Amino acid sequence: MNHATQKKTGDFGKQVQTMFSSIAPCYDFLNALLSLGRDRYWRKCAIDTLAPQPGGRFLDLATGTCDLAIEIASRKAKGIRVVGGDFSLPMLRLGKEKLDAKNLHSNICLHASCAEQIPFADEAFHGIVTAFGIRNFSDPELALNEMRRVLKPGGRIVVLEFSPPPYPVFRNIFAFYFQRLLPWIGAWVSGHKNAYSYLPQSVGEFPYGERFAKILESAGFKNISYNTLTLGIVTIYAGYKIG
Repeated sequence: MNHATQKKTGDFGKQVQTMFSSIAPCYDFLNALLSLGRDRYWRKCAIDTLAPQPGGRFLDLATGTCDLAIEIASRKAKGIRVVGGDFSLPMLRLGKEKLDAKNLHSNICLHASCAEQIPFADEAFHGIVTAFGIRNFSDPELALNEMRRVLKPGGRIVVLEFSPPPYPVFRNIFAFYFQRLLPWIGAWVSGHKNAYSYLPQSVGEFPYGERFAKILESAGFKNISYNTLTLGIVTIYAGYKIG
């Protein structure tokens, strides 16, 4: 069975929760710095793929500081409602500050929850998105099953995740940056020596491309598609719940 579908053992979920909570204060800054500002473009493309329609209800899993949820709510479609779910309370508190500043509480609500036990009824959402979250779930297979459960028939799932670049020269350059420089910069800025060494390790274990498309299919999603951005650094996966 693939790494992404294996239930992780021990206290993995608690360790990841603690790690993200500890880096919450510098999370947004480091996202922008380490991606050279491309993280905003990636989120925009993910929500373009989600294609939120007027009156729709959407779930952003592993919402972090709510940038993706805010991107959904910013679309010019009337009556959109967004739920942002995350297991890190410090992340959600920072997200709430953003919602306060943008006066978006009527469009977005936040919920402390984990992806393996989504606290909503069957067929509650028109669309679900998760960005850079699925490789951090303690049981990705269960999380995908939960996502399908709470998705309405005809609803779309969108997953944004890192992937290794396919072009040999750029792959080598990126590998040096991602495995050597990024962990050092991340540790120096955040003060957390493990968080940004965990990042390249978890990305290296993730079954990207066609392998993850097959995992989505195994979870019951149909019409799976995926495309890469920024020379293959990230991939957007999409699928539908049919029936």
